[in-house]
Amino acid sequence: MKKLCTILILATVLFSCNTNPEKDKETKSITKNSTKIDSVNIKQVVLSMHDAVMTRDLSDSLTFNKWTDFFTSDFLYMESEGKPPIQMGKVDFKPIREAFKSIKINYDEIIIDYVDASCDLAYVAYHFHGTVTTIKTNESQDISRSALVILRKNKKAEWKVAYQSFN
Repeated sequence: MKKLCTILILATVLFSCNTNPEKDKETKSITKNSTKIDSVNIKQVVLSMHDAVMTRDLSDSLTFNKWTDFFTSDFLYMESEGKPPIQMGKVDFKPIREAFKSIKINYDEIIIDYVDASCDLAYVAYHFHGTVTTIKTNESQDISRSALVILRKNKKAEWKVAYQSFN
């Protein structure tokens, strides 16, 4: 009985393993190409999100609501002050909405430092240089920050920003 169990276990292990090295190479190649495509799509989401900040009037409610499509409904936003992240979906993006009524951001340079994706999660580390202009006074201030964005694929296989933090 012991021998039979051992033989069954060994047979199960042998048949469950991929013994075709060509098939394994093909699977790795498909996965690698898929990751490359996802990496391009992920970068595009991050860059498009920032481009929209520069090119659209986010003080307008309809435009702002369209911009929030870049984010998941449970999007977490965190500044570097050590405070807990704000779940923007629960507060209807109010802090960001109010900020865009009084400032305009212009990015001079956005540099993607690292992108990694696996299944339905990805993260992007990047940094940027730009200016923030106060709309009322037209005063500008230079900014340089590093950021981390975590993205998640939704049911339509679209990448959406689920978490963003700056320092």
